[in-house]
Amino acid sequence: MTIDYSEIRRGFYSALPLYLGFIPLSLILGTQAHQMGQTPLTAYLMSALNFAGGSEFAAVSLWSATPPVLLITITTFLINSRHIVMGASLAPYIRQESGLRVFFIYCVMCDECWALSIQDAQRRAQEKKGFSFWYHMGVGLSLWSMWSITCGVGALIGTQLGDMNNYGFAMALPATFIGLSVAMRPREQYSRYLPIALSFIAAALTTVYIDRIYAVGAGAVVGLTCAYVQQVCKEKREEAQCQAELQPQTSDANAQPNNATAPSTDSELITATCSETKEER
Repeated sequence: MTIDYSEIRRGFYSALPLYLGFIPLSLILGTQAHQMGQTPLTAYLMSALNFAGGSEFAAVSLWSATPPVLLITITTFLINSRHIVMGASLAPYIRQESGLRVFFIYCVMCDECWALSIQDAQRRAQEKKGFSFWYHMGVGLSLWSMWSITCGVGALIGTQLGDMNNYGFAMALPATFIGLSVAMRPREQYSRYLPIALSFIAAALTTVYIDRIYAVGAGAVVGLTCAYVQQVCKEKREEAQCQAELQPQTSDANAQPNNATAPSTDSELITATCSETKEER
């Protein structure tokens, strides 16, 4: 396997601006982990093995002398479940990659890495180029190493830093996500904003009427459910439209004599044609 160092460097340079959000935020995470009783080693391992900042902050906020393991597990799973959707959206671009390379692609994929790789893959697709595995790894490994090491440093010097939230660094994560979201916002299909809006409403209502520790999980479940329902409805509409367009053509085809190779019924022909069209999309 030949390593393309130029693509790795390109990915590294693309990830550099994100350090402005990653460094202060991972320092805050390490400091909070230290205040909850974690050592620098466990803080580093938490970030290195679970490369997902949102779930790490949720786990630290729920941490105690006797951590509620089940609640932490469920909460982090719900928060990280967005990676299922992210992975599915990236899958069409990496069909030609081998199994081991696919493993590494998803292993280093975080929200920011996914956003940069999706943008790069779409741009390369327009230029008739394939997915750049080494660009993705350059972005992912750069962000992963910076995040985990800085988190360990934050835990190491946590007592000296004090409460870093007083400096306003907690806005680093929302600012990073807002910037990425604006860059990737849907320009025409405004219905895609519905899962975001419902997720926000569910999280807000959960915070007000239940408990804020369940807010992120509730928002994730509602948002993913809405996105799934939208996708199912979209596929049904496209299938119905396809059947409506093919109905006249099928009737004309069946009217011709000696059509022995055609399906026995109109519905079979329409279903087969629509299935082929769906696979092509």
